[in-house]
Amino acid sequence: MRKFTNLQTDLLRTFVTVVDLRNYTETGNILGRTQPAISLQIKRLEEVVGAKLLKHEGKQVELTPDGQTLLGYAREMLRLNDRAVANLQQAAFLGTLRIGLPVDYSIEYFQSVIAKFSHENPAVLLDIRCYRSRELLAALHVDDLDMTIAITDEMPAPHVSIYWSERPVWVCARDHKIDPDQPLKVIAHPDGCFYRKRMIDALNTEGRDWRVSFESLGVSALQKAVLDGMGVTALTKKTLLPGMRVLTASDGFPKLSKIHIGLFYKHIKMSDAALKLIEQITEDVSSFRLPTRARAG
Repeated sequence: MRKFTNLQTDLLRTFVTVVDLRNYTETGNILGRTQPAISLQIKRLEEVVGAKLLKHEGKQVELTPDGQTLLGYAREMLRLNDRAVANLQQAAFLGTLRIGLPVDYSIEYFQSVIAKFSHENPAVLLDIRCYRSRELLAALHVDDLDMTIAITDEMPAPHVSIYWSERPVWVCARDHKIDPDQPLKVIAHPDGCFYRKRMIDALNTEGRDWRVSFESLGVSALQKAVLDGMGVTALTKKTLLPGMRVLTASDGFPKLSKIHIGLFYKHIKMSDAALKLIEQITEDVSSFRLPTRARAG
């Protein structure tokens, strides 16, 4: 008969909080325990799972590979635990949620998800900020946001709950003519954009001449520039519009590297309302893209 190992939520909560705060003393202050008690709980969890989860590099607390593996599952288990308790206690969903949405990825889709949540929970005030992923993640790090959808170059990443990957495709207007004797006209977000980096890296690897013909922070402006025949760009399939043509290797365009999109938050900061929205986003994301459970924090 198989022997089952049970992971206690209080140990998982201590583990996730240590990872989020990177500090045993601050974790103890948040959870109402002493620093030695926090250390003992981490040691107990390591004994239960049979693996070292955290390591110390100077004053910094870092995840081990096994800690990275456990973290995503721990966040999900705590989210389900806290949502179950909130539902059974019929918690009132109140307060303000500060949410980040990336201007360079399916912003209309996530706006619709959040709008639905807002209509169903009118007592929750929403503060939605649309900006580049790098700035959104920086704001989350310093607690200026409660949660964010963001793109990163690599996964797993700090504070990610679920993530998925998509491969951008080259696109132009349906009737757009590309002059092989002229530098390729590229439509792009400003420097620092992951799409832009993938396009430029691919073109440079091919030794192809290019120039940026149109630059904008918002994806809708890039979409219009494509439809107006101002050049080519990279989009995910969810942001393609009628009138666009996908360019492939047969057209002379190399395959682009995948981008990684995640839902990021610090569990210790989450209100019942935030956890309910996270649950809704998770369910909606699963309907169009199977998410990967995070393995880092």
